[in-house]
Amino acid sequence: MPVSVIYDARHLHPDDLMGELISDCRFTGIINNHPVRRRAVPYYGIEMYADNDRTYRVYVKDGNLDIIDLTGASAVFTMKKTKESATATITKSTTNPAEGMIGAADEGEIFFYILPADTASIELRQYVFDVTVTLASGKSYTVLEGTINLLQPVG
Repeated sequence: MPVSVIYDARHLHPDDLMGELISDCRFTGIINNHPVRRRAVPYYGIEMYADNDRTYRVYVKDGNLDIIDLTGASAVFTMKKTKESATATITKSTTNPAEGMIGAADEGEIFFYILPADTASIELRQYVFDVTVTLASGKSYTVLEGTINLLQPVG
């Protein structure tokens, strides 16, 4: 059976742009404090719709971009209104399988699961987040940070 082509990039004008839709969010976190554009860890600005499922996949590497083995490690995703907020709006930990997990440990992979119930009753606004990894040795590192713009879905 022949494959039907819905879109052919050859029909684009040379000055046109095209994008690629990626269904999950992938981040790379750095485990040692090497400044990246005046920040100690990679910084990501993302948008998320309230009342939606979202999976965040994090890959942890060192300052040389070598993979960190996460065997025996744990990780925590924390989202707050501001860095100074006393309490977290959302916290997800790999120690709870419903919240997150260490994926392929030898590839430095972590998953965090945001559920509709997590965002159903919180204010639509910009939040800050970070991911902290605690290695099997007990050493703890903040590997990435950023902002999340929580948006109202159209539907």
